[in-house]
Amino acid sequence: MLGTAACSPGGQAAPGNAVEEVAVGNDSIPRAPSTPGTPKNWAGPQQKILAQTLVDELAAAHPEVVSITIHAVPPGLSEYSMIAGTFPDRIGNMSSPGDIITAKKGATQVESKWGTENYGKKVSIVLPLKNKVGDYIPVAMVVAFKQSPDSGKIDTDFMQPGIVIRDGLNSRIENAEALFSPV
Repeated sequence: MLGTAACSPGGQAAPGNAVEEVAVGNDSIPRAPSTPGTPKNWAGPQQKILAQTLVDELAAAHPEVVSITIHAVPPGLSEYSMIAGTFPDRIGNMSSPGDIITAKKGATQVESKWGTENYGKKVSIVLPLKNKVGDYIPVAMVVAFKQSPDSGKIDTDFMQPGIVIRDGLNSRIENAEALFSPV
């Protein structure tokens, strides 16, 4: 690893938001700061919101999944945060640059965790969420699947299962704001 650099969601320097960098040839890949040390920029509401209900239901229905998180811009803020997840203590963590790219651009990403201690143990699929009519909304969901080095699977084998999980939520999401609705 090259070390750490400070980076904001837009790729600019930001104090207190260390981003790990992994060398790839002459380039480096920014990695999100590891939790639980990730800075928080939001305190979730006291009541359960729709986003957390969706995460809880998915986690219960999919034992092949290690974790699920949802990233969006909370009401009244301008920065992306983890708004729901299988590890509630991480709710409010600042979203990683990759999560933000997916939310803003609608780009699905496969993260093999190359260059980290999780390489060969899990694969994350970062997906933009869609609403009831199938339009992308500025929200990202990260689905981390269990992976075994001897499974014979490669990172892209997890893309379609991630899409199926995501698409199962569409009918329950009116818009990004609805994810913050109390249940």
